[in-house]
Amino acid sequence: MSHDADDAAYFRRRCEEERERARTAAGSPIRRLHLDLAALYTERVREVMARGSLT
Repeated sequence: MSHDADDAAYFRRRCEEERERARTAAGSPIRRLHLDLAALYTERVREVMARGSLT
């Protein structure tokens, strides 16, 4: 697995973890924090994909 593929897999996993945390969060501010983190990880996946080294 290439470094970019490793990065993409990591960011995808973290995004899913943050979405799950948002679903189970007790309060709205904490839910928003986890959704914001998920969005950041999604953006990192896009950046890795844009580097063009993934097939």
